[in-house]
Amino acid sequence: MLQARQEPAVPGADIAALYRDHARALRQRARVLLGSSEEAEDVLQEVFLAMVASPGMHRGEASVFTLLYQMVTHKALDRCRARERRRGWLERFLPGVTEAGTGGGNGSIESIEAARDLRWMARSEPPRVLAAARLHFVDGHTQGEVARALGVSRKTVVRMLGQLTARVR
Repeated sequence: MLQARQEPAVPGADIAALYRDHARALRQRARVLLGSSEEAEDVLQEVFLAMVASPGMHRGEASVFTLLYQMVTHKALDRCRARERRRGWLERFLPGVTEAGTGGGNGSIESIEAARDLRWMARSEPPRVLAAARLHFVDGHTQGEVARALGVSRKTVVRMLGQLTARVR
């Protein structure tokens, strides 16, 4: 039986060796652009995951470090742009709310955006589906907690949220 071999993103290179050799400089670049060590680490992980996931990414046009440096720069700038878009949206629609709280539920950017999307969907979705979506996406409850709150099985909640997500896309 033949097995498919996955070629490395950089021919002849070991991703772990690339990480050892370049991670420090790349992390510093991301930290300078983002102003956050945690976000810099996230960007670095995304870049190296992309290297693992996309065989043949390095085409030899530039050094591997140049490719990694460009990828880190682009991902960090994308995060900065997204942060500014969210900040502008917050200032426009919710004066006085800051972006300090990010994460699920309780006034975070994600929950505010989810609430806005739910208001838009409220015109066409059944009330039970909207309740499940609000509890899960806006308030940050787990699917099991939503199931208990609505008196249905977790499987039903998964199905409702899956169908809703498919319709929204």
